[in-house]
Amino acid sequence: MPDTTSDPNPTAPRPTDGSSPGSGTDADTATGTFDLVVLGLGSGGEYVASTAARRGLSVAAVESRLVGGECPFLACVPSKVLLLAAARARRSGTALADAWREAVAARDEAAEHQDDSDKADDLEGSGVLLVRGRGRVSAPGTVQVDLSDGGTRTLRWTRSLVVGTGAAPVVPDLPGLADVPTWTSDEALTSPDLPRRLLVLGGGAVGCELSQVYASFGVEVTVVETSGHLLPREDPWVGEALAEHLAGAGVTVRTGTSLERVASVDGGVRATLRTAADDESGEGAEEHLEVDRVLVVTGRRPNGADLGLDLLGVDVQDGAVGVDDRCRALDGDGRAVDGVVAVGDVTNLSPYTHTANHHARVVLSQLAGHDVRRRDAGIPRAVYTEPPVFSVGLSEAAAREAGHDVVTAHQDVTETARAFVERIASPDGPAAHGPAGVRLVADADGRFLGAAAVGPHADSWAGELALALTAGLPVHLLAEHVRAFPSWSEAITPAALDLAERVGHPVS
Repeated sequence: MPDTTSDPNPTAPRPTDGSSPGSGTDADTATGTFDLVVLGLGSGGEYVASTAARRGLSVAAVESRLVGGECPFLACVPSKVLLLAAARARRSGTALADAWREAVAARDEAAEHQDDSDKADDLEGSGVLLVRGRGRVSAPGTVQVDLSDGGTRTLRWTRSLVVGTGAAPVVPDLPGLADVPTWTSDEALTSPDLPRRLLVLGGGAVGCELSQVYASFGVEVTVVETSGHLLPREDPWVGEALAEHLAGAGVTVRTGTSLERVASVDGGVRATLRTAADDESGEGAEEHLEVDRVLVVTGRRPNGADLGLDLLGVDVQDGAVGVDDRCRALDGDGRAVDGVVAVGDVTNLSPYTHTANHHARVVLSQLAGHDVRRRDAGIPRAVYTEPPVFSVGLSEAAAREAGHDVVTAHQDVTETARAFVERIASPDGPAAHGPAGVRLVADADGRFLGAAAVGPHADSWAGELALALTAGLPVHLLAEHVRAFPSWSEAITPAALDLAERVGHPVS
């Protein structure tokens, strides 16, 4: 493919002859030719398709599963409903079996029973041609769709191919795992079952959230993580604080431990665990655990393979489509491939719905002739346990690995006035028990590099830290910012003041 990196805006729109959906002059929907063809209608793909159509472009979109992707039906929405229901169950004293049935009913209602017809109607109402099936590039400018109800259909694009095919769960190749009862997160979030004993394989965000959910409803939950702490992408203090809260909900946390094999036994599962090797013996101890089911949440793999993107010169590595800061797909030499963009999990950049929506806005801005770029540094990472975890930018460890001269400051959130009044008003509430803190990371010149927070409502009040990072604010401005009293965000002020002084820019 030609080198298009010198073109400042290769996906800029050409004029159309009207403003109604699908009215582009360079498209003929009757013969299957469109301005845009969108492969995959997760959050990012759906956003691009519907918005572009409303702006007057002709759009065909291909989806083999659910319009809207996993978030509303199999991930974000149902998991958050269960987390809220779990918090109520821990405090209400309601019989856990009854509470679980009520939680499942609420979860399924919120997820619309995996019925995407309303979303499909909205999409088609915006002017998008929705094609149910699996699409694959068959030639430059052409997608061949194997239709879900049989047969094939050919779609052609004249402006851009948008790849938003998401990611799929990775199930490790462990001895016996294929022969015992298992769940992926998708399956756990659609099942009405409540196992008595559950092994959660993976201590990342999803594993921590679902561990707390099931333990709250009386399940004996053991979460196993090979790293030395939960949430291995974050600094150890974050995972250790969350581990204490999970333990308070009844979860047994096993870090530094791997699952070696499983076997069926007495209608259940016998899991063989091995702890990390110690310095003396050179090998870890073997242990056994009997459970009823294994929940596998060890990660996801981008769904960019087998889409025929190689015919366009796009380089796909382990399913991931690399992109530049305009979300243009890249070839093997790192050059932008003209007319191909990718959004969301298929890029393997950060696996969040808000990331996919950010990518969609970047693509739409390029189509509209604007020059908005990706801003990866300010994309937040949230874990919706109780209390939640919020982080953004570089952790302390990542900053050191990147070569920064790192300076940090920490504040205990439980020492704020807001925590005090919350404990008085609600002695059994989320502010009453367990560690909570916020830590800021900067370099010696006062550049703000990242932050993490654990504490009640941290997913909301710590959001200003993402804005500060996106805006490139120096530490002293973060320290000068005035926060309401008494609010949770007040915890940021002492840490920011401390950090500003340490980097030679004292504020008070």
